[in-house]
Amino acid sequence: MVQKTLLLLTTMLLAACASTGTRPGGDDLPQHPSELTFGERTISFPDAADYRHELAGGNIAYIVEDRSLPLIQLSMSTRAGSYLLGPEQTGLGSMTATMLRDGGTRDLTPDDLDERLAFLATGISFSIGQTRSSASINTLSSNFDESLGLMFDMITEPRLDAERLQINVERSVEAMRRRNDDTRGIEPRVWSDLMLGEGFFANRRPTKAQVEAIDTDAMRAFGQRVFSSGGLVFALSGDIDTEVAVAALNQQLSRLARGEALPPVPESTRPSAPGVYGVDKDDVTQTRVSVGHPGPRIRHPDEFAISVMNEVLGGGGFTSRITSRVRSDEGLAYSAGSRFSLGRHYPGQFRVFYQSKNESVSQALAIVMEEIERIRTEPVTEQELRVAIEGRVAYLAELYSSAAAKAGRFASDHLNEEDPDFWRQYEANVRKVTRDDVLRAARTHLKPEDLRILLVGKLEEAQAGDGTHGTVQEITGQQLTRLPLKDPLTLEPLE
Repeated sequence: MVQKTLLLLTTMLLAACASTGTRPGGDDLPQHPSELTFGERTISFPDAADYRHELAGGNIAYIVEDRSLPLIQLSMSTRAGSYLLGPEQTGLGSMTATMLRDGGTRDLTPDDLDERLAFLATGISFSIGQTRSSASINTLSSNFDESLGLMFDMITEPRLDAERLQINVERSVEAMRRRNDDTRGIEPRVWSDLMLGEGFFANRRPTKAQVEAIDTDAMRAFGQRVFSSGGLVFALSGDIDTEVAVAALNQQLSRLARGEALPPVPESTRPSAPGVYGVDKDDVTQTRVSVGHPGPRIRHPDEFAISVMNEVLGGGGFTSRITSRVRSDEGLAYSAGSRFSLGRHYPGQFRVFYQSKNESVSQALAIVMEEIERIRTEPVTEQELRVAIEGRVAYLAELYSSAAAKAGRFASDHLNEEDPDFWRQYEANVRKVTRDDVLRAARTHLKPEDLRILLVGKLEEAQAGDGTHGTVQEITGQQLTRLPLKDPLTLEPLE
């Protein structure tokens, strides 16, 4: 009904304009996008210290009031995560997060809890990742106190209902069965193994037997370890008085046990040797390809030059070289580009990615290799540099665009131990990057001799190419090493 009304009003407006010979927006409407003018861009950088509040037990809250709507958003984050678990406990973290939300509380069955949250128009969720975990609330400001209390009930008094646990175990096993159904699921797993090593904690994946062995005592203990007092950081925004919010948080925090100091995150990766690798999936017409190698950690002196360099190479969308050549010029892939992520807890990585028809995989690969070499051997143009810098700087506009964004940014920077002036100096640091800096970063941090190349698809066709542009072996000078698919339930290699 609303759409019909809008369509009718639009039609009437256009008809009125036609009858009077005018255009919507007036005579000063630009005739071409090139005639558009924009006001000066200004970005304010609020001081996190103005919103920071010390809570009981050494916890921290960043609170940003926003009276525009009667809503409140809250997230409670911690550096704890599944890295604290041993290999035999793989899967416990994600199942604990699921059951904290689905398993009910001491006083409420799962169904009663769901019904109460629906009545309050409240959403509560939990996430336990590898090195970061969080709990979040979205609710009406009038229901904040009860919603906050329910979230802490889930943590301190979880019911972990046996019937709900069985349902979630069955869902998890069913998801496992589909692990090898699509190259979208296979490629990132294998790529991560190549970059970090199969035994690295971030690459642990649960088996059917491990998920079925998870018990309520282990979940209860791990949930309370992750969400223990002392290392929690809150991001709270919305229709609430700051003093009231601090009091409410302190009241609930008194229910938590004091947490122990967290051990450091493991950082000793064991990447596979450089080379060409392939996983055969002979029922697909397109092959997914990744090309890359390990990279440096955050706060590297070349951080800004690397980001601008990658923007030119493949990170800048349609204006970047790999995207424009592989996708736009040759039509070999719908999606193609590159990322250069600097690692926080362990080494980062450079990665080019694309998906192409089996027979055009080698042609696209040749282009990728050419562009990696070109950016290492000749300076980028002034226009490319300017576009790349503006692309990196544009990111700043979203940093503090809302109360929730502000609170979230403050909390994230706190957990990451970010320099307080990092974002204030970000634009200046990016704009300092020169063409020579980009060339130096490319020569230093793009290493053709260190590349791992992964193909996931119908290898026979993908390796052979189209008969015109060369085979994968001819382009790389290396033979392909086949990697086996793994049984989706046991993760043992399949023949």
